[in-house]
Amino acid sequence: MLSTYRRNPHKPFDPSLIQDLLGGRDVASAELLPAGKSNTNYKLVLSDGEAYVLRLYSHGDSRREAYVMDLVRDLVPVPLEVGHGANWSLFTFLEGDLLERVPESSDLAAQSLARISSVQFQSAGWIEADGSVSPFPWLGVRGYAAEKLETAEVQGWLGPEMVEAVFRVLESEQQRLAELDADTSLVHGDFNPTNILIREGTVGGVLDWEYCHAGTPYMDIGNLLRHTAVKYHGRIKSGLQTAGMYLPKDWRKRAQLADLTSHLEFLTSTRSDAFKRQCVGRVRRFLRAFEG
Repeated sequence: MLSTYRRNPHKPFDPSLIQDLLGGRDVASAELLPAGKSNTNYKLVLSDGEAYVLRLYSHGDSRREAYVMDLVRDLVPVPLEVGHGANWSLFTFLEGDLLERVPESSDLAAQSLARISSVQFQSAGWIEADGSVSPFPWLGVRGYAAEKLETAEVQGWLGPEMVEAVFRVLESEQQRLAELDADTSLVHGDFNPTNILIREGTVGGVLDWEYCHAGTPYMDIGNLLRHTAVKYHGRIKSGLQTAGMYLPKDWRKRAQLADLTSHLEFLTSTRSDAFKRQCVGRVRRFLRAFEG
């Protein structure tokens, strides 16, 4: 079942935004798409039967997202932008089932993840619309985690003992963290089963690139593992390897270290208390994996 949580409220559909792109056609229907938590997406069917997605931005930069999708178009299927304006873009509609509904295809998603990570940049950071990379305002995975651990929200949810324990792990894992922070691969940034379409035995689309950046692919791997039942984790591993990604013996721990940042970020968000309790449980499991 799709999560009902959203970071930003849905925006209303305004047909005047795309009037100049219709070419005399009418909008026959406009369906709000439930997937996605930051921006608003409508499936539009025009009077000639053609389907598109109107993306209304509350977060991210439409030009930056369009640049990265063009960058990976020959590697993974992504929507084609057919028009844009201030804080909106119109894309072709891609058919398929969300991976969330067909998790047995997780190996196919992992293959796409590996192909995405083959794109390399000169440094880590946020990818800009012109292809340049702006440094993160924090020092990599360790720096981001440490920054979140200092916040009152995280300290309140974890308590002093757990916070101290996470700091100990960060200290003991300096070598792995340094290697993660040295990565400059293309990262989708939200590579979870609600952003991946499966169609006829292949990946039909990778959607929602607003969190894309240059960094460690273990961020995407950790995200995919977290959102996929454990019984399919072997498929994720085989998919990554099939697509040519080298996985060291400690690949799962690397993914857990990268994914820790998400758990801590969620604790500072507007997510429900019930969800945040789940995050605390994930941090406990993280500590058991690293401290025994």
